[in-house]
Amino acid sequence: MESIIVLGIILLVISLAFAGVIVVMMRRRRAAAADKPQTPKEKPKKNISTSAQPATPKQAVPNGKVPASPAPAAQPARPLPLGPQPDHDGKQIRILIVDDNVGTRENVSRLLYFEEDMQVIGQAVNGRQGVDMAIELKPHIVLMDINMPDMDGIAATQELSQRAPFSQVIIMSVQADQHYMKQAMAAGARDFQPKPFTSEELVNCIRRVYRIGLPTYQQIEAAETAKGQPAAAPVAADEQTVLHTPVIAVYSPKGGVGTSAIAANLAVALHQAQGDVVLMDGDLQFGDILVHLNTRPARTISDLIQQDQFEVDLLADVLMPHETGLKLLLAPPQPELADIIPPTIIPEVINNLKKQFKMVVVDTHADLKETTLNILETADYILVVLTPELPAIKSTKLFLEVAEQLEYDRNRMVIVLNQADKPGGIKPDKIEEVLQVDQSYRIPYDPKLHFALSKGQSICQQDSNAPSARALTAMAHELWRTMTEGRPVEMAA
Repeated sequence: MESIIVLGIILLVISLAFAGVIVVMMRRRRAAAADKPQTPKEKPKKNISTSAQPATPKQAVPNGKVPASPAPAAQPARPLPLGPQPDHDGKQIRILIVDDNVGTRENVSRLLYFEEDMQVIGQAVNGRQGVDMAIELKPHIVLMDINMPDMDGIAATQELSQRAPFSQVIIMSVQADQHYMKQAMAAGARDFQPKPFTSEELVNCIRRVYRIGLPTYQQIEAAETAKGQPAAAPVAADEQTVLHTPVIAVYSPKGGVGTSAIAANLAVALHQAQGDVVLMDGDLQFGDILVHLNTRPARTISDLIQQDQFEVDLLADVLMPHETGLKLLLAPPQPELADIIPPTIIPEVINNLKKQFKMVVVDTHADLKETTLNILETADYILVVLTPELPAIKSTKLFLEVAEQLEYDRNRMVIVLNQADKPGGIKPDKIEEVLQVDQSYRIPYDPKLHFALSKGQSICQQDSNAPSARALTAMAHELWRTMTEGRPVEMAA
């Protein structure tokens, strides 16, 4: 008994000393940041050419995917809208398709036919006709090809942004290199869908862009309803999205407790329940989200740095789609590439992700360095992960003490006890008592979870009835309800 008391006193002294060092380091970091901001300047945008792009041959439609565009054939001067145009009741997304190939237009229409919240209200054969029809029909979304006769998609998008701001443009093209993507975004496009794409990819993209454009739709419709009366000042899309898109940081001060596994599986569970979730790997040196979700890092966060400049406009282009429907922002493929990413850009990256998705989940590194601290300070909720073992409990208690000295809101920190019923582990009730919290999320010890991880799959994807999958799904639903209802997480003692 005496040896346990002595050991406890020693651990307490070490914890307090380390906490003091961390707090001093943080205060110096904040003071230095206030005296000398280090956010890199964005690279000036180049002038965008409005000349027509060369036509690219298209292929036949394979397996329900939209192919590349062929050389334009003779088309009627003005195709009629598909079916009667209904009055918009706020529940359907009106869509205009602009493509010089009739096969592509018809195939896109078929992909969207069974979506109850969407209706294709017209088709145009080139950019010029697309602009005229958008002004007349006022679609919410314009699906725009790039290579078209008379007026190409880039020029048409630029003209639509001035003459039909109600309509949000999604570029769809086989020209998927960064040059075309940057041109499209600079012209005013909201998103870029490279061909071929699946029905799910297209539908998710349309819904995401529609949600971003809601303030614009509401503002213009309100002005028209008022019959010429001046409309109220528009609510900025950035402001609205930032207020309603929660950021969850998954963190542990102790490595090896399953932080990345919790982050990956929670993101999948949230996406299955609500859709439009992005998972960011904030461990820039040794991030392994790609291993947990069996993904090749074709594009990573390091691609946002071009010629030593931070290009936030490329964010949508570097996101990787996953088979679960998640979008992933992966860590650099080599540890040394993490050094080219200034920690000061991390909050801007996260805030831009908030503009595009319903939920942002960020995996983190255990070290409390500047990048991790920036993530924690930007997050709305911090899930603190531990296992029922003394080293993990000690590190978690120390972090909670440091967080209190750093003035982190205790109500936005949530304890997640992984492998809660692990044989030989400390009882969850005892852990909550030591950490002085009223409750915690408990993920059971589940060999099925470890088997799924060895295959690079989410347990929610592989076996939704597994004990760990049920616990993660329940946690996802409770977190979503907590965040959307604006209720604090009642954890602090």
